[in-house]
Amino acid sequence: MKTYQHILFWIIVYGSLTLIFANWFGGHVEAFYFVSLLLPVVIGTSYFFNYYLVPRFLFTRKFRKFVIYSLYMLVVSLCLELLASVCAMLLIVYFGINRAGPLVTDVFTLAVILYFIVLFKSFILLIKHYFVDQRAIQLLEEEQMKMEAGYFTVRSNRKNSKITYDEVIYIESLADYIRIHMADGSSITSKEKISRMDNMLPESFLRIHRSFIVNLAKVSGFSREFIEMGGKELPVSRTYRKTVIEKLHKD
Repeated sequence: MKTYQHILFWIIVYGSLTLIFANWFGGHVEAFYFVSLLLPVVIGTSYFFNYYLVPRFLFTRKFRKFVIYSLYMLVVSLCLELLASVCAMLLIVYFGINRAGPLVTDVFTLAVILYFIVLFKSFILLIKHYFVDQRAIQLLEEEQMKMEAGYFTVRSNRKNSKITYDEVIYIESLADYIRIHMADGSSITSKEKISRMDNMLPESFLRIHRSFIVNLAKVSGFSREFIEMGGKELPVSRTYRKTVIEKLHKD
């Protein structure tokens, strides 16, 4: 989740709990102060569970440690809830509020509310992870299909030309056309968009400039400003520089 999504989520939780607890306290102001004391416990428990325990132990199949640390978290969070309730009672006495409401001393109900919020947030994160994983699997499958094909097809001179990946040194954009520079020194011109080629080619090809896509297997040298291949130096634009350097160093 992005920062603004976290903030929006907790604002909604804050407002919802204030409205719910207002019936117990007989006023929104009293409920607001009580939720202000309780919410830090809820937030801390939620982030510790969802962003530490779950990814570090549950997702890595360390179930025993996950259960043990979850129990520790349960005890600590309940103690903190009890402390928040005591502080709330002291504030109520200090301000002379006549009706505190049984919720202040009902730790069981507070625990149910706390863990409902924690688990609800876990549910949201699991759904998000599911769709992210599905997208990653889809991208891997598409990449595998591209590599298994071993070639791509472009329209040139009124016919479809089948070009294997190993034949290509680099692809150059010429406005509405592209020129595919081949390993044998020849070239093929096609009325294609370089952006479409970038999406169609596998990860063994890398876009280094708005006008160039290179075959990584054909790169003979590189720097931050240019890539050397086929006896030529092709410029690396600022837009793609970081990705290009990381990719070439990784390979």
